Amino acid sequence: MIAKLYKRKAEKRYNNRVKPRSFLTSDLVLRKYGGSEKDPSEGKLAATWEGPFGDTKVLENEAYQLEHLSDKAIPRTWNITHLKFYYS
Repeated sequence: MIAKLYKRKAEKRYNNRVKPRSFLTSDLVLRKYGGSEKDPSEGKLAATWEGPFGDTKVLENEAYQLEHLSDKAIPRTWNITHLKFYYS
């Protein structure tokens, strides 16, 4: 009983701090470089974000299909945790 109450209280506190994000099809976004995509010769000061990219399609479960600004589609989908807004 006490564990359920504690869990509910912790969940409520966590959910109050989470800020939901979503992108529209017209938004420009940056995507995070993966560990294997970075060039090891650039060292620890290498860029961690690449882009900008345009959103083409919003899929379910916060997944996005991206495309280059030259309208060339990127073959895989990206989760929202690996994307952020591009401010110009």
